[in-house]
Amino acid sequence: MNVFTKQRTIPKGIMLVVAPLLFLTWGYFVFFGESSPPTNKPYVPDEIELHVQAQQFVLRGLKAPSTAEFPIMPVHAGTDGNGSYQVISYVDSQNSFGAMIRSDWSVLMRLENESWILQKMIIGGKVVFDSNQRE
Repeated sequence: MNVFTKQRTIPKGIMLVVAPLLFLTWGYFVFFGESSPPTNKPYVPDEIELHVQAQQFVLRGLKAPSTAEFPIMPVHAGTDGNGSYQVISYVDSQNSFGAMIRSDWSVLMRLENESWILQKMIIGGKVVFDSNQRE
């Protein structure tokens, strides 16, 4: 008997089990494995989130907050690039006499540790809050 003619074969039953397992394992790592390390990009809120948060501050400065009606989108919402965000818009609400009036407003705020901090708020041309003027 020639040593070189004898071939060693793997039984078909084992191949039918091992091949799919290898394929499934490979597929799992390709589709569910970590594709890239997580990035530590700073969170940047969008215009809608800025507008909604600013509205919450404005409601605190109104005489009749339950009557407040805000527009869907702000007139302006942006950042100064140093972590502060400004939102400019208007609100229709009742004054002390019950008449509906439109007041322009501006809110300057910053995000610290997942909490919004009010820096300055102007409603109807009057400074309602300014963190630089507080002692």
